[in-house]
Amino acid sequence: MDSPITSVESFRFLGTTITQDLKWEPTISSLIKKAQQRMYFLRQLRKAKLPAQMLVQFYTAIIESILTSSITVWFAGATCRTVQIRILGEEGVPVQVDGEAWIQPPGFIRILHKNRTQTLTRDQAFENTLKSWEERQRSEFLRPQSQTEILSEDEASLISDFGQTAGALIHSIREVAELHSQLEQELAHAVNASSKAMDVVYKDSRSPGALRRCVVLQMVTNVKALLSETELLLSGNMSMQLERPHQEQLSSALSSLSNQISRLSEVSWLCPTIDQSDSESALSDVSKRGRAAKFRLVPKFKKEKNNRNKETSGSLSLPVHLWSPEEVGQWLEALSLSEYKEIFVRHDVRGAELLGLERRDLKDLGVSKVGHMKRILQGIKDLHRSSSASEA
Repeated sequence: MDSPITSVESFRFLGTTITQDLKWEPTISSLIKKAQQRMYFLRQLRKAKLPAQMLVQFYTAIIESILTSSITVWFAGATCRTVQIRILGEEGVPVQVDGEAWIQPPGFIRILHKNRTQTLTRDQAFENTLKSWEERQRSEFLRPQSQTEILSEDEASLISDFGQTAGALIHSIREVAELHSQLEQELAHAVNASSKAMDVVYKDSRSPGALRRCVVLQMVTNVKALLSETELLLSGNMSMQLERPHQEQLSSALSSLSNQISRLSEVSWLCPTIDQSDSESALSDVSKRGRAAKFRLVPKFKKEKNNRNKETSGSLSLPVHLWSPEEVGQWLEALSLSEYKEIFVRHDVRGAELLGLERRDLKDLGVSKVGHMKRILQGIKDLHRSSSASEA
């Protein structure tokens, strides 16, 4: 705020004349409304994927004329010593005084009358952004899609392979669900969400260069959730209800999809989505050495699990179906899940009930973390095996 500018006789803000007593006419609201309506119409044309040249012509003929006539702001001498104008919103307003223009950011325009002479001052920093203002406004409408949002050929190929593998998993789930209604009830939401996201991706892929990152991210997120839900379901009692061919079919599809997700980690902008998972998911993983139907534990957790099982077997000598709620709590402590001990005791969960718990029962009990749910279901599965072995 340094160099003075000669006062002028008119004061105009967004195309609206302001008198010397600083009262402006109500046309400012109608002018802004008109510009907003035309901007909205231009956005609709952009969504219709009209050619960029047509959007340029519309902007130049219909909108730029309004902006040109309304961005000029003239400050006039007034009877008061200081005038302050407040600019609302998030974007700056183009300001012009006697042919010199700049961008005034949201905040205040203050007119100072120095030495009792009605003069104006302006910030020289405004001029640095003036030249790029129109280009920024144009670029907002001229690019239907940002170049960085469009997938490369290699990325599109990876996504295509991923989509085919995900489709194979969905097909396998639907086949098995025809014979097992419980599987359909548990996975219906995840399957529908994944299918819907995949439909959007392949609808976009029909147009060359139209595949967008945002829809791909949504598809990967939904399919990844389906993968986790299916793995969690198979690690519980559901695996005992399925025939071996169906188990192998689902496990093979899960293994293939896990491999495809690993390949997607090569894409930098997909890494955050791929890596975003519960830290407890390290407890179980699909084997990558041809044992598609088996699940293995990370060695560290496997060692800890074996140690816990030894401690549990020593302290809990009774058969599982005779456990009291307190002994169920001890079992949870052995799994390092003591935070759920009070909940299980409060609901009077005994050994017999523990053996019958399934995924939705754990949700009702308040077990929300995927990793904790996996650990409990795996523990229940181990209890079934130990009970069967002792009976034999």
